[in-house]
Amino acid sequence: MKALHSLTRSLIAASAALVSLSASAMDFPLRADDINLNYRYTTDTHWSGGAQSEALDIVARRHTGSGKWSQLKTDASNTKLNSSYIIYGAKIRAMENGTVVNCWRNAPENTPDSGSNHIKVTEGYIAYAGNYLYVRHDDGNYALYAHAQPGSIPTSLCPKNAIYNSKAEPGYVVNSDGWVSGGARITKGQQLGLVGNVGNSSGPHLHVHMQTGADLPVEMKFDHGQTTPYTNQTASVNASWTLLKGNAIPDGEMMVWAPHSVAYWTVNNIPDERMQAWFNHFADSGVMPNVYACTDNGQIYNTGWVPTSGAWVAYHGMSLTTFNNKSTDLATKGFTRFGWWYCGSVYTGIWRK
Repeated sequence: MKALHSLTRSLIAASAALVSLSASAMDFPLRADDINLNYRYTTDTHWSGGAQSEALDIVARRHTGSGKWSQLKTDASNTKLNSSYIIYGAKIRAMENGTVVNCWRNAPENTPDSGSNHIKVTEGYIAYAGNYLYVRHDDGNYALYAHAQPGSIPTSLCPKNAIYNSKAEPGYVVNSDGWVSGGARITKGQQLGLVGNVGNSSGPHLHVHMQTGADLPVEMKFDHGQTTPYTNQTASVNASWTLLKGNAIPDGEMMVWAPHSVAYWTVNNIPDERMQAWFNHFADSGVMPNVYACTDNGQIYNTGWVPTSGAWVAYHGMSLTTFNNKSTDLATKGFTRFGWWYCGSVYTGIWRK
């Protein structure tokens, strides 16, 4: 995108204490359930230098086989349509509490893969950020959410309804007409708009970055989510994932498994070699298992998840001996067995306090 200027089937365990948060960490600006639970986001290396040197350009992808992932909804998608891209229309979420200080909402979109921006971007009447929110966080740093769909940022957040800036400002990241006084408050996790393709953008994506008031870059750290390298635009569906737990997304091409909304979820037919990553994803997102069934001697798992309440522990891939030992040990720690399942020689269990 254009810049703005095999896990073996051994005993595996996790619990509600899986993640320890960093006080400075924020929400990732997109959620897994805003696309498809089987899809993933990827981040590209942004330009170096300046306020945007820690920026992220984010797209969404689906696995197409052999470790390859496509941005398009189907193999037959028309690459000239913004709506063909998975990321297009995904909900942009506030990373932190803050106040809107500059914004734009009605600039028209670009055509993807056209080789050029809308003519008004070139002329300087559409800022490089396109439709955007520029937000001062409560800690004094600033965040930019850029390239939103026309009209998707509500007027309650952005009262600027003009299509174009009143004067040409070639190369400006935001519009001089976009400054607001007494701007709207936003709350961490709040929907801000929908991902589009506006401004200095060659295709649908979300640009986010943070900076100080002195235009110095600020590294973005996220409390939830997992990452794995996306080397040469390739990542295995059985990749090993690393929980962010308050850290920044590593530099370079990375795949991001974003957290999902806290709700009731059912995910079935999870292969054993992917179960731990799915488990971490759900526990990290604030839900706990209430179904942990297995089939095919522990090769496949069928799961149900509910919002986390109280302490809990769950295990899969256990032998009968290990299952009985765990039950005894956890009982001495005040846990009650909520449910257990077995398939051949493999057992799973959930314990709660």
